[in-house]
Amino acid sequence: MLLFLALLLGGCATETENPLAKNKATAVPGLSMELHAASASDANVDQVSAMLYFRYLDEPMLAAESRELNVRRDESVEFAIVEALVEGPSAGHIDLRRLIPADAKVESVVSRDKILYVTFNEGFLNDDVPDDWATRDNWREEAPILRQLITQSLAASITETYPYSGIQILVHRQNEVQTSLRLDNAYFLNGTTGLSEPISRDETLLLTPQHTAEIILTSWQQNDFERLYRFIAETDKPSFAILSESLLTKPSLQEFNVSGGSIAGDGHNATLTVSLKTYRNNTSNEIHSYPMLLNRENGIWKISITRLTALMAQ
Repeated sequence: MLLFLALLLGGCATETENPLAKNKATAVPGLSMELHAASASDANVDQVSAMLYFRYLDEPMLAAESRELNVRRDESVEFAIVEALVEGPSAGHIDLRRLIPADAKVESVVSRDKILYVTFNEGFLNDDVPDDWATRDNWREEAPILRQLITQSLAASITETYPYSGIQILVHRQNEVQTSLRLDNAYFLNGTTGLSEPISRDETLLLTPQHTAEIILTSWQQNDFERLYRFIAETDKPSFAILSESLLTKPSLQEFNVSGGSIAGDGHNATLTVSLKTYRNNTSNEIHSYPMLLNRENGIWKISITRLTALMAQ
């Protein structure tokens, strides 16, 4: 009897179930028994192409970065675009500058009646503009431009993909009683008061081919070689010293006009028509309907040094 009990207990011990195996699902006829991971899989994410606008160096203009965004199924593409703007440009776009402060958090993005309402926390207001900006020579002009570019980066990036008529920026201040979340016009530092209206897309702040051509020609006209150097393509680009010395021998530009051009099908080349009036050795020269070719380099429209010198030699 003792031997029998020992064998019986030993047998029960070897057959004891693993407690983790007790909760195995029981197969149900006709139903798939595939178990899914608790975390979201790649199937719950969509890839969406977006154009994100950031500041180009210290220019008062915006340039676009083309990026593939991973958008979760439970969020909107608009929300993902705004978050990407807060994160800043990709590492490969070293000439682009983030505009929205890093402290900004996107609380909500809601659309209604063709207006997109974007709510930030108060970190949206924590930019680099000093309180005494109006008394500083280097900030007096820069501060209003910076604030305008911050808000326009939102409007331009969103409307590049969706036809909203405006972007209404809301700021939620923690632990404050607010009668309205709308951004105050005092934010823009341009003397206006009251609550801001939705911000529409402003093409004059975007580095389109025409605006880039105008900057190149204005820089030539003003002998601003440092600014001109930023818009020369990297291929065969000379040093700044060599370029400056070379440009001093070129004729001066008195007047110019740029007409609307066209962008090639691949999106990497644009051709505009320019008319120029130059002056050299007491002689004026007029050039009409000259084709000015620009190349898109890492998202920025630029002119090759060969094309630039050919244009100046006309």
